[in-house]
Amino acid sequence: MPTVSVIIPVRDGAQYVGEALQSILDQDLADIEVIVVDDGSSDDSAAIATSLGDRDGRVKIVANRGKGIVDALNMGISLARAPLVARMDCDDVSLPDRLRLQVACFDADADLQLLGTAGLQIDRGGKPLRPMDVPIGDEQLRDALARYNPMLHPTVMFRAEAVRRAGGYRRAFTYAEDYDLWLRLSETGKLANMDARLVKLRSHPGQVSRMKEDQQKAAAALARQSALLRRSRAEPFDANGQPAQAIGAFLAWRAATGVAVSGLERRDIELLLRTAGIPLAITCKLLFLAAVGAPSFRTLALGPRLAWRRMTMRPAKMRPN
Repeated sequence: MPTVSVIIPVRDGAQYVGEALQSILDQDLADIEVIVVDDGSSDDSAAIATSLGDRDGRVKIVANRGKGIVDALNMGISLARAPLVARMDCDDVSLPDRLRLQVACFDADADLQLLGTAGLQIDRGGKPLRPMDVPIGDEQLRDALARYNPMLHPTVMFRAEAVRRAGGYRRAFTYAEDYDLWLRLSETGKLANMDARLVKLRSHPGQVSRMKEDQQKAAAALARQSALLRRSRAEPFDANGQPAQAIGAFLAWRAATGVAVSGLERRDIELLLRTAGIPLAITCKLLFLAAVGAPSFRTLALGPRLAWRRMTMRPAKMRPN
């Protein structure tokens, strides 16, 4: 049994996947397996990974047939043989001592379930751009977790059994599936970040985080609201369904409660209301509950902001002249 299983999902990542995979194979911890999940690539990603795998038996390539990042990650976890699983993106680069240093932290702390690291942002050619810091220490990390995702997904390592018990990644939170998982893991065990910069994270125009910014923010808002809900009741939507349907079901439930929206909740409600297809009646009810609960100028301007955003987000041919 290997010490660490490394999961690398890839879709059309031929430009960088070879370098990313080689950085894992060059780790000074050799007792690993690498699971490359090809999520329906139309380029040479699978061929490049296969070529490296032919030279190194630690590499396994499996097909996900374009089912999406959540299914790809869960497939990798289901195939992982090691007690520890490390994440890696197909366009990033791990430093040679990354896995060994992270494993040492898990060996030293039996309660640790999830461990991230700091990073270094690089451009498409590998040139350093800026350091990427993360909150360190349990109190600081948990405080940040309630407000945003304080862990860099491609840097994390976690105990496989803890993630399986938690239910893995969930499709309703696509684009923030990692944040949702961290929140659930924080309810049952210890999370931590290392201040060492052990991964180079590549920034380029094709990244999902740039192309799907609104969906990512809405998914993160749903993750925060779901974490609050789990303290008192079950989530009122299908957590393994489609994101838009989950958001719609949550907003319908929230409007039906008739409870005023608090100032802390207003920002998440606004992000969720940006989702296309939310019925006007539900939007109006939530705007009313926000105005009652947090009657600030920003809250009262929420309706016009949403209307303007929806108008500008429509295809050009559908906008009024």
